[in-house]
Amino acid sequence: MVESARPHVEQRSIAELAAEARKEPLDYMLDLALAENLETVFSALLLNSDEAAVGRMLRDPHALVSLSDAGAHLTFFNDSGFGLHLLGHWSRELGVLSLAEAAWRLSGHPAKIYGIRNRGALRPGYHADLLLFDPQTVNRGPNRRVFDLPADQPRLTADAIGVHGVWVNGRRIADSNGLRKSAELPGRLLRDFAA
Repeated sequence: MVESARPHVEQRSIAELAAEARKEPLDYMLDLALAENLETVFSALLLNSDEAAVGRMLRDPHALVSLSDAGAHLTFFNDSGFGLHLLGHWSRELGVLSLAEAAWRLSGHPAKIYGIRNRGALRPGYHADLLLFDPQTVNRGPNRRVFDLPADQPRLTADAIGVHGVWVNGRRIADSNGLRKSAELPGRLLRDFAA
């Protein structure tokens, strides 16, 4: 996929763009990069490109839905929003999991596996960690580059689509516009796990 200053090439594949331009893919890619003073961002789909195989993994009751490199590659990869992608793409669009199953796979299932007490379900005495979303639109937006790291360095991010609120420990920290500026962050580091 391409991130470019030219809107007609954004989020499209090099193969598709090269075919339209009647060029070899490598020639098209190099020409585009040179035309944009080497500021074009190219993304490669490296893993899990076979949706049928990924669907089988997601349905496996022993598989844990997770993804992270702990932010080690913020300028090259953007794994944020994988939960929204599960709800929107895999559940709503492809029907691999029901919406209820997808939500449980993101909340109750990891809490159970990792022994995270009082989380992962809506029960009396549990922490009120909630995500309010529209099941008809929930998803993650396209990757975009922002320059908010130290020394104005870039990183990739993606906006939430169809999310109306996030609550941590019963306190609203985000709304449909993102993180609330006045929100205190009531989360805490988890150190106590069930055996």
